[in-house]
Amino acid sequence: MQGIKSISKSTQPHKFFDAFLENDLSKLSDDLQKRYELIQKAEIIGVNPLSDNELWKESGSISTMKWREYNVFQFHTKEIYNLYLAVGKMVREACEYYGIDFDSQQFMLQGWFNINHSGNGKLDWHEHGGEGAPNFHGYYCVSAEPSQTHYVTFDEFKINENKNNRAILSEMGHPHAMGNWDWDGARITIAYDIQPLDLLEKAGVAHEQHWIPLN
Repeated sequence: MQGIKSISKSTQPHKFFDAFLENDLSKLSDDLQKRYELIQKAEIIGVNPLSDNELWKESGSISTMKWREYNVFQFHTKEIYNLYLAVGKMVREACEYYGIDFDSQQFMLQGWFNINHSGNGKLDWHEHGGEGAPNFHGYYCVSAEPSQTHYVTFDEFKINENKNNRAILSEMGHPHAMGNWDWDGARITIAYDIQPLDLLEKAGVAHEQHWIPLN
């Protein structure tokens, strides 16, 4: 993609890590759509009413716009807990690949969910700030099939074919975007960032009360 470049400083070739879960996606979809309504009404703890200048307004997803005001991994559902465990396993696998000691990083985790509808906004090309490992980002498909997510990894354009109940993980530093889809209904994904504790300490208190430890 012209003008879209990776900022990762890793010397290792880019790699996706993934995990297939056995969650009840019907239940999880219902749970997230109910929470979406609560976020829309600012009835989730820590979530403020919508303003005219929300970030990521072009996504069309209120739960995306409010991503910094809640952490999906603090929702009390077994399905989210199962995803938490899967994220931990993927990060450990990624650390082994990149030659990073998992325990010394004291990883912290934040997460949010996206509910989008065809033709009503989406997440276009964006990045999450980290210049590669040990900073990681990924997402989990609750109801996103069939659809694609596009990546630029160093000088390569990659297409990730989304599969429901599959979680993926990538190092940060590689731009990505939702591909178009044309089916009716909610496209639901859960996204997550993982970063070392020392980086968050440098970011200051404005980032506290949001990230949680990843074990």
